[in-house]
Amino acid sequence: MTIKNAKTIQEALMHIGASDLNTDLLQIVSLEDLLAMNMDRENPRLAFRSAWAVEHILLKHTDLLAQVYPTILSQYNQLENWSCLRSYTKLIMWMLGRENKRISLTENEQESILDKTFSIVEDPECPVAVLVNGLDILFLLSVEMKWLRTELRMLVDFHLEKEATPALKSRGSMLLKKLTKLN
Repeated sequence: MTIKNAKTIQEALMHIGASDLNTDLLQIVSLEDLLAMNMDRENPRLAFRSAWAVEHILLKHTDLLAQVYPTILSQYNQLENWSCLRSYTKLIMWMLGRENKRISLTENEQESILDKTFSIVEDPECPVAVLVNGLDILFLLSVEMKWLRTELRMLVDFHLEKEATPALKSRGSMLLKKLTKLN
């Protein structure tokens, strides 16, 4: 990608709306370039906008997600930008969910998701939107990792006592009900 192309793409990403995020964007910029932009620490707004674009495109076209999921997992483990992590947690939730019929995560991949997600939800700076997605990820992992259910219940209770925002109350209550059904 040339510097001129990079500037054009950056400007487009800063002004594009959610309804415009589709594979047509991939005619202008490659998925690999978008993924690389997600890791830009010097321009967090560009990183966020490109992660947001990646999220919308990949959740609409899960066949593409199946092709790049190793990169998504690697970047998930490295990301520190909360705005990017919000998009990435949604992608991870899809990978772990029942609607995913294409990606079979290995035990090592699941453990790396578990480690990163715990670091996210235990971070006192974690925004609520990322926190509730992280709790959902832990719930999805608890379907296979039964030991995680007790930890997750304590974690949800802790967060509800600490800061019961409407989003956290809603998602936390739903997760506690689902955990009760699993046991």
